[in-house]
This record gives sequence, structure tokens and C-alpha cells, in this order.
Amino acid sequence: MPFLIAFLAASLVAAQDPRAILSLALERDERNLELLNTYIYERKTVQRTYGKNGGLQQTSEKLHEVFHVDGSEIERLIAKDGKPLSEKEQREEQRRVDKLIEKFNKQSPQDRARRRRESEKDRREEIEARREVLDAFDFTLTGVESIRGRSCWGIRGEPRPGFTGKGRRADQMRKVRGTVWIDQQTHEFTRMDLDTHGTISFGWFLFRLQPGARIRLEQTLVNNEVWLPVEVGIRADARLLGKMLRIGLDIEHGKFRKFSSESKLVVAQP
Repeated sequence: MPFLIAFLAASLVAAQDPRAILSLALERDERNLELLNTYIYERKTVQRTYGKNGGLQQTSEKLHEVFHVDGSEIERLIAKDGKPLSEKEQREEQRRVDKLIEKFNKQSPQDRARRRRESEKDRREEIEARREVLDAFDFTLTGVESIRGRSCWGIRGEPRPGFTGKGRRADQMRKVRGTVWIDQQTHEFTRMDLDTHGTISFGWFLFRLQPGARIRLEQTLVNNEVWLPVEVGIRADARLLGKMLRIGLDIEHGKFRKFSSESKLVVAQP
């Protein structure tokens, strides 16, 4: 009975306080990040480039199969621009993947530890950035909406004046605002809709998102175990290698299934 009372009290607080709701959702999200590495799935990436007048200039589409081996992500290209790879291209791509896995398997303990540290560093920085969200924004509840048939809280976040932050993404968070939706039953993120109000740089300033960029993400429950991203969309004016572009980037994830070292992968023919 004391446990039940404490649980109900915590639920009541969470229902009234957007920061408490977000805190619990961020804890859930760390677990999702860990479990993602145990799945194999498909990732379709469509990039569109537009002219100054808004007309479509170029479209590029790639479909990859994605999985993790010994802590490192591996992508296997399976289609380009809506068409499957030719038999020759399939063999070449599978050989590339096979060689990469073989390289991992033959690494010395020192090299394997170094590679794992690099992967772990990226994951740790991602987690640290998410934890700083609670300090980076002021939050307000916007109401309750149905997302993919599930009842969700809407929470608006505005940059908190004076936030400095410690992680490398602190500067990025100061230039973003938006709304997130969190499932009322599971306290999981279901949707994010963000926009930028400052220039955000990536990769030593080789790629910059200009103010006014829109970023949208949707997640769904997979295998009754984990919430994973299914759609990501970006609409932005961006500067790439010194050239200004108007871009649209859509990423879809699907066909999630459990992956382990015993999972069967297509093997290249000799």
C-alpha cells in the first residue's frame, strides 16, 4: 500500500508539472538509446534541394539496412533512388560490409577498446546533451492531443535566459525552441516539432542551419519493448561548404527486428 500511495503521488505531480514529465521521459529515452543497438532496421533517406524560387532542383534517395556490431553502427546500402541495387552492386556492397565486420573481429584488444571508446564517447555526449535539456529551457503545458491514437501531453519549450551549459550542444540548444509530445501512459516521447532562431553549425562549420529551420521527429512503440524514431523531417536554408542551399531532408525508419551476432545476414556471392 505505501508503494501504491507513493506511485499515485508521483503520477499526480507529473501530471501537473511539465518539468517532471520531461524528466521521466528523458530517463526513458536513455533506455531507448541503449536498446536501439539491439535492433536491425531499414533507414530511407530522401534529400531534396530547392532553388531560390522554391522550385525542386534535385532529389536523392537511399535505402540502408542498419545494425550494430560490437558497439559500432553498420549501414548496408540496398536501394538508390527507389531502385534496388543491381546484382553486381549488391555483391560489392555485401563484400564491403563483410570486410568491415571481419576487420572488427580481427582487431587487437587495444584497437577494439579504442573503437569502442569512440562509439561510447558519441553515445555519452548524446545522453549528456539530453540531460541538459531540463536546464536549457522554460516549459509550459499546452494541452493534451492524440498522437498515433495515443493520448499525449504537449509541452512547449523556450530557451532559458542565461543558460550556458557544459556540453558541445549547449550552443545549439540556446538557438532552438519548440514543442514535444509525451505519451501519458508510458511517459515516452512521441513527437518533437522544433524551429531554430539562430545559426547552428555542425562539423567544424562545414554545414550550417540558418535561422527558421524546422525539425520534426516522430517515435512509435516497437515490439512492445522500446520507443524508436520512425520519421525525421528537416526543412531549412543551409550553408554547405560555403554554398547556400534550400533543403528538405526526410528520414524514415522501419522493419525493426531484433538483431544479434546469430542473426542471419545476406552473404556476398563469390
